[in-house]
Amino acid sequence: MGLFYNNEVAGSGVSKTPRKKKPFFRFWELFLRKFWTFFQVNLIYFLFCIPIVTIGPATAAMTAIMRNFYLERPQFIFHDFKREFKKNFKQALPIGIIDAAAIVLGFFAIFYVQDPGLDSTTRIFAILCLVGVNLVIMVSFYVYPQIVALDLKLGQILRNSLLLMFLNPLGDIITFVFFFGYGTLIWFFWYVVLFLTPFIPFAWLCFISFFCCYPTIQKVLINPYYEKTGEKNPEIPDYEEDAVFSDAGGKEEPLSLKDRDKGGKQRGRIIK
Repeated sequence: MGLFYNNEVAGSGVSKTPRKKKPFFRFWELFLRKFWTFFQVNLIYFLFCIPIVTIGPATAAMTAIMRNFYLERPQFIFHDFKREFKKNFKQALPIGIIDAAAIVLGFFAIFYVQDPGLDSTTRIFAILCLVGVNLVIMVSFYVYPQIVALDLKLGQILRNSLLLMFLNPLGDIITFVFFFGYGTLIWFFWYVVLFLTPFIPFAWLCFISFFCCYPTIQKVLINPYYEKTGEKNPEIPDYEEDAVFSDAGGKEEPLSLKDRDKGGKQRGRIIK
């Protein structure tokens, strides 16, 4: 890590608390370092999505790869992707189907909204559908990282995602702007976008989404668990990273850690 962190400090040995990088600069450092790898990840993701119904597990697997990028862990892209695809298949499958249905519904709603002969009731319904689609997409920003990182039931993940979405408004907006921009490109330049789809931009969008949203998951769900139990947090080697695009860092209220299943075992925050 000496190439990216200044470890040339006075005194013997290396400091255990290296100087933190600003999230913005760390984002671009990782993005440029993994630039060519993104094309490989995108191609693998595209191939795994061809059956359509496997979009959810493929997205979970790609999210796991982005988590490794974020935590700067070594990996074998195809091997890790295939392993995460299988491991998270059950939980991610229904989420992927819901996301795909929401996107299709969103495109139909856009067509209806633009129809000048549409009656007011149908137009209002189409607008409400668009709002619902946007909500589903924003919730998904938090669903997939929790699927790959936490040992939680799907219902808990969905509940947490709804809460986390309101705790990280700036990260939500930044991520949504990039997704909206991609949707706009599809709308106006669909032939070019479809040609480039196997190579870009799914990996880029997933990396942006993870980088904007995962720090909130760490701050609200993961870190409080390890602070409460006294266990070593495996995501923090010797120092903590800041949130990616901090908006109210440190002000979020930790979610309750009192949820227990029938056997008395605490559920929900153990990292996979």
